[in-house]
Order: sequence, then structure tokens, then C-alpha cells
Amino acid sequence: MAYSMADPDSNATTPRSSLSKTLKRSLLLKILSKTIPNKEDLDSILELTATKVIDDLKAQSVTLYLIENDQIAFKYVYYSPTLWESQPELEQKFKAKREELLKLRLPLGSGLVGKVIQTGESNIFNKVENSDELLDLSKSTDFDITSMITVPLKDQRVIGAIQILNKEGDPEKPYFDKNDLNCLQELAEYTSALLLRILDPSYEINELDTARYVSSFTECKLITQEDDLDIDERFANSLPGDLVQQTGIFPYKRFEDGRVSVLMKNPLDYQSREAFTLKTQLSIDQVIVIPASLFDRLFKMHFPEVEEMQDIFAAGQTIHEITNVIASEYQQLDDESDLDVEKLKSDNESSSPIVKLVNQIIEDAYFASASDIHIEPQERGLIVRYRIDGVCVEKLSLPLKSCGAIVARIKIMCDLDIAQKRLPQDGRIDFSKFTHKKINIDLRVATCPSLFGEKVVMRILDKRKSALPITALGFSDKNLETYRTCIQRPYGMILHCGPTGSGKSMTLFSALKEIASPEINIQTAEDPIEYTLAGVNQMQTHKSIGLTFAAALRSFLRMDPDVILVGEIRDEETAEIAIEAALTGHLLLSTLHTNDAPSTVARFTDMGIDPFMISASLLVVCAQRLIRRVCSKCCVDAEPNPAEKRLLENALHWSGPIKKPNEQGCPSCGGTGMRGRIGIHELMVNNDEITYVINNRASTEKIKECAVKNGMLTLHQDAMLKVKNGITTILEAVSVAPPDVTTE
Repeated sequence: MAYSMADPDSNATTPRSSLSKTLKRSLLLKILSKTIPNKEDLDSILELTATKVIDDLKAQSVTLYLIENDQIAFKYVYYSPTLWESQPELEQKFKAKREELLKLRLPLGSGLVGKVIQTGESNIFNKVENSDELLDLSKSTDFDITSMITVPLKDQRVIGAIQILNKEGDPEKPYFDKNDLNCLQELAEYTSALLLRILDPSYEINELDTARYVSSFTECKLITQEDDLDIDERFANSLPGDLVQQTGIFPYKRFEDGRVSVLMKNPLDYQSREAFTLKTQLSIDQVIVIPASLFDRLFKMHFPEVEEMQDIFAAGQTIHEITNVIASEYQQLDDESDLDVEKLKSDNESSSPIVKLVNQIIEDAYFASASDIHIEPQERGLIVRYRIDGVCVEKLSLPLKSCGAIVARIKIMCDLDIAQKRLPQDGRIDFSKFTHKKINIDLRVATCPSLFGEKVVMRILDKRKSALPITALGFSDKNLETYRTCIQRPYGMILHCGPTGSGKSMTLFSALKEIASPEINIQTAEDPIEYTLAGVNQMQTHKSIGLTFAAALRSFLRMDPDVILVGEIRDEETAEIAIEAALTGHLLLSTLHTNDAPSTVARFTDMGIDPFMISASLLVVCAQRLIRRVCSKCCVDAEPNPAEKRLLENALHWSGPIKKPNEQGCPSCGGTGMRGRIGIHELMVNNDEITYVINNRASTEKIKECAVKNGMLTLHQDAMLKVKNGITTILEAVSVAPPDVTTE
């Protein structure tokens, strides 16, 4: 009997046999990758395919054939050890047969395999229905063949075949069946495209095949015909066409609760999905994959008023297309003095590719929810990285010669000296002045010289963001109750410590948001102002004109405040005034750069503050970090291994099932298995015992020991508590907050 392979022009939504997910993703990822595999990858791909066929279909023998110079070559041969299980002496015979076949070449069209390659049609045989054909084959292979499937490797042409013999391990189903055939045909389809990419440099996957592969990889439904779509015309036409053009997302159906179904060419474009959700406040519920030509046809039909941009910097152009233009332009640049500074000063985005690129990098980072942008000159080029969820991710690589122009453009945007390249500079960008889009953000900019040019780091400050409720910051129940009690006190000092980007400002403003009321006067001194709160008097410090934190604090004490927030205590003068304020009837909140809560005391004494002043003014010190969450939509339950169990028992005196990230991830987490961050906290509340050890100039270790004895959860313990509650993973917890000596 013979079966033809699935028609490549079919809708491709017909259910197929379940091919191993790991194998499917491995092959499709290689197919869809922009990097073309090398010929050296050929053997590894053949082995990957054959090995998975053995695992999934339980074949006793697998052979892969490829056409070479108008002949059929044996490229991979496998025999199962069960063939010589009862007769070990046959092992060498099969090994010799394998080596013989790998050297053999057959004329095109000869034998059962030749017929499959010639016709492009699969065949499936079993001993009951096709005894004559299998008897002849058994004679040439030297073992009894009961069942066989041969499937062509073909895409735009036939390039070979896969053949499997004899099904193992299932007495109730001794022969291969149609499900096995479907599974092998699907595998052959992916393998063919991948092999063609290696063997034929001119081979290109057409748009329909690309859509099918993307659909299979993402497990999103594929639609190739316009008649199969039920588009809500009123809803589709109510959306701005330029948004559809820029994001590549065509919403065609809306549900009552703000969810939408959308059409996309590439569901893996998570950045565009984030941008669409941010701009429309609609949640993408279902993604359907369509070919590029169908998307373009639908777009022109529903948004005829949106003109096709002919300019190289069209609204729909991707950041990678812009970098290609810059790469070619700067290949010819011999000297930085050739830079056109006037073009860099222009506010017209189309006047210079650099102007467009810098804007696009900032917008791209904003829509990707990045907190920082790093522009780093390296020996072989200029690297652009985003910090997303606390992890730096490389996004772009540009010619090193473009570094001067990019840095100059950023300096122009924040009014820095573009001629000064030997000293670090700090500045600020109000991005709304440089874009027509509704992106209301500021950027805190820092430049510094490095070996191959100037490095720039831009911190993104979203002015539309408000402080989160204090309950959403990740405080454990015990810590939340303690912290809420402290911020309600009428006077004293509340300090937050941790590195840059650990969420200190967010926590402080969440605290202010909780206690703010018309009855109290709140004054803040910040650099920069990151969040705005109604009813709070906020001041931006300016060191260049003498408006420092210390100067701001002095002025606040004459303005009848109830609560004072000072951005950071970094010198003796600010520390003294802060403590004075806390001791004279004011609630003072601030930040400090220390590793943990007990280290705060040593930091103050290093500044020259007397210990009794610290102990008299201190209410609570909160050390904090941000830790990545495991994706709630795709995480899996797991039992901890012995090392993980030991960590849990040492930290919490508890052990049990935990959450681990899914290796494949999901669309919600961008395939990483992790999504978003949450705070972990170490609250050291002052009491008589801690006051005593501070006044006696005890070491940091002694203060920590005393705080733990009085119920303080360390950063590590709080991180492990998040593991216990299924919020994060042990690996993430230990990498952010290593185990404490005092808890082991």
C-alpha cells in the first residue's frame, strides 16, 4: 500500500500524530534560525533525526538515504541491539553490514527506496499484506523483516528518504500503522527543509512553508485562506492602521473582557505583542498564524488610508533594517571627524540614520520592559544590551565606527558636551521632546570613557508609572505587618538598603502612598524624581547649583514637615541632618548602599556618626533585592534534589515540592520560563537588645545574630520562602541571596 505525503498547500490544521516536542522544536528552531547550518552539521542532524525515530517509533532499524551525484547514498544506518540479543556473535556481523552499506551507492530508481524517491510517495508494508516484498528485502538485510515504512525527504524536490524496519516492544501492535506513517512524514518534512538549507545555498523557504513551520513551532493555529477567517469588520476598522503596520498584529475579534484574537506572521515577536497590549490596553488571548501575503492583503483591504512608506525609515521598519543601513554607511567612514554633527542635532528622524536608530533603541527597550540600556564599544563592534528582569540581554551589534555618532547623538539629547570624551558625564533626556509617539519617559544618562570608545548607560524612568500598592511588593505576611507598623510611627528613621535597581525607591513611594493623607505634610528630595504622588511635595536636587540632599533637608526642617523622604544618605552631613530630623519629631525615610540590614550601622559609623545617635533614631532597616518569578503559566511541579532539599531545610526547616521553569517556556514568558520580578526583604527592627549591641560598638556579625534571634528573616530565608510558595526557583534564590552562615 502507498500513501502520498501531506499536501504542502493544505490548511495544515489537520491533527497529526504526536511527534516528540523536544525533537520538533529542535528541528524547527534550526529551520527558522537566520543562521544557515554548516555542512559539518549534516551528520549531527541525521543522527538527531534517526535517534528520535528510534525513541518515538521503536524501530529496530533506521536508514537515511540522500541523493548524491545521481546515485542513492546510505548516509546513516542503525541496528537495534535486540537483533543480536539472543546471539551475541551476530553483533560484529551487523556492524560489518553497516560499514558495507555506508560505502554503497545505488542507481536512482532501483529497489523499494528508489521507487519512493522517484515518485515522492511513501509506502508502508507489513508481513501479512506484503509478504513477497518483505521476503526479498529480508534476504538482502540478513534478518526477518515484519514491517516497514519508507518516506521521501522532500520539500521543493526529493533529496532522499527515511526507512524504518520492524516495530519493537509492543506485542499487541507488532506492525507499523498509519499513525507511525504520519509521524515519520512530519519528521521527514522538517528534516528535508533543514537538509536543503545545508546542501543548497540557493534554497529559500517559501512564505507558506515558513508560516506552517512557525505554526508548528509555536503550536498556534494556521490559516492560509481569507475565506476561513471570520473578521469583526467594525472592531478591526476601529483600530489605528499605523499601529497594525508597526506591530504586525491584526486584531480581528474582540471579547467582552478586553481579550482579543489576532493574526500574526510571527507569534514569536513578543516585543510587538507587548507594544500592542501597552498601546491598546487589550489582552491578546489567541494568536493565529497567517502567511505574509495574506497579512498584507488584509491590511490593504481594511486600512487603505495608510500609505506605504517608500522611505528607508518607514514607520513599519524594524530596528535590524536600520542597523543594516548604518552598517553599510559606516563601513566607509575612516575618521570620526567626518561625522555630520548638524544632522545629529536635528529633531527630524529621517535626517540621519543615527537619529532614527537612537530613538528606535529607546522605544524598543521601553516596549521590552527594560530598565536600562547599555551601549558598549568592544574590540570588534558596538554592542547594545537591555537589562530585562535584572538580566542583560544582547540586542544589537553595530560597526565600532558608529560609536562616536551614537554617543554624540545621545549627548546632544541631554545637553552634554560632545567634545568632552575623556571624563564621565551625567545627564537626563526628556524623550517626549524627540518622538511623536505617546511615550512619556525620561532617561537618566551616564557616559564614561572605555578602552574602545565611550560607554553609555541609560536608565528608563517611566513618568506614567505610579507606586505599586505595598501589598504587591513581595513582602511576606510577617514582614508586611511589621513594615506597616513602622511607617505609621510619628517619628524615627526608616532606611532601605541594597544595590542600584533593587526596588528601594518603589518601596519607599509605596510606603508614602499608604500613609499620605491631607492631614500630614510630606516633603521629598530626589535625584531624579522617579515617581509622582498626588499630595506629596517633591523636589529635584541639583548638585551643580548647590541644591544637595543636605541642603534640601535643612530647608525641609523649616517647612513644618511630618514626613521627609531623602533620596540617599551618602555623606556625613546628610546623615547628621537626617538623624537630627528623626530625633526631633519627624518620620524620615531614605536609602543607603549596603549589602544587608545589619551593615547599615557600620556604614553610619564609617561616616562618623556616634552609635548612640544611630540606635536612638533608627526604627527599621529594610534590605532588599529583586528576584525573578517563575512563569505561572508554564512552570512545572518538581521534587527537590538532595542539595536543594538541604538548602530548604537549613533556611526554613521545611522541605517539599517546588516549582521549576518549563524548559520550552511559553508565549507568556517569551520561552524563558521566567516572567517578572518580585522583592525579597530583610527587616531589622530596632529593639532594646539591638540598641544595646549598637551602643557597645558590636560587629556587624553580632548585630545580625541578635536580629535573627529576635525574629529577622534574612534575605536568603525570605528568598527560600518565595521558593516554598512557588513564586521562584531555588537556583534564582541562591544566585540573588546566597545562604547565610547564621542559618546553616
